[in-house]
Amino acid sequence: MTFLGKCFTFMIFILSAIFMALALAANASHRNWREEIVKEGGLKDQVEEFATKNRELEDARVRVERALAAEQVARRTALAALETDLAQKSDLLAKAEQALTSERATNESLARKDAQITDELTRLTADNAKLRQQIVTEQDDRDRLFARVLELTDKMNGIRGLLEVQKERNQTLVAQVTRFTEVMQARGINVNDALDGAPPARNGTVLVVDRGKKLVELSIGYDEGLRVGHMLEVTRGSQYLGRAKVRRTSPDRAVAEIMPDFTLGTIQKGDRVDTTIE
Repeated sequence: MTFLGKCFTFMIFILSAIFMALALAANASHRNWREEIVKEGGLKDQVEEFATKNRELEDARVRVERALAAEQVARRTALAALETDLAQKSDLLAKAEQALTSERATNESLARKDAQITDELTRLTADNAKLRQQIVTEQDDRDRLFARVLELTDKMNGIRGLLEVQKERNQTLVAQVTRFTEVMQARGINVNDALDGAPPARNGTVLVVDRGKKLVELSIGYDEGLRVGHMLEVTRGSQYLGRAKVRRTSPDRAVAEIMPDFTLGTIQKGDRVDTTIE
């Protein structure tokens, strides 16, 4: 036998020993799995127990899901009802707030009116007291006037005697006045011209307003009879604005100072000025 054959024979022997050892080990560790499965408390009973528990859990899950679905439906229904109630309550609250705002405005208006009425009542009470005092004063004046009337009646009776004399004198004066009038007309003298320096009845407008210096320029001047020191009344429509005193004049213009003590409004360009107002 060659060396190679001997080597193969030895290897076959070694492998046979190994396989035999593995066979003995496998035989020693071999179990009857069927008995392990079917015996009491075995795998079959455990599987059946697990299946029963699984079915019970599945039934419980189904019941819980049904209860959950019913609960969700109930909650949605309750939520819808609450939302509807909330909307109604919100509308009622909005209406109540509007009513409260209106009532507050009405209350404030009534409070202002009450304050005005109270002030007016206080003023009327003071005026009433003044009127009562004036009545007492007027009664005293009436008594004095009555006594004065009696005195004047006596004097009037005495004056009547002089009236006839004055009538004759009046006729003489009328004739003189007629003559004086003819003379004044012939000499161009206007009888209506003021003798005390008062301005003639004229009106014009405000052309320029200098608020810093409190001066106004007017559209009437010396030719219309304005003189330095004349007083002019300033109006706008039916509103009285104040008084101005003439400081400088030219033939057709004048500069006047606004009198602050008589000012009742703001004087503007275009306002009317009058030497006299009725």
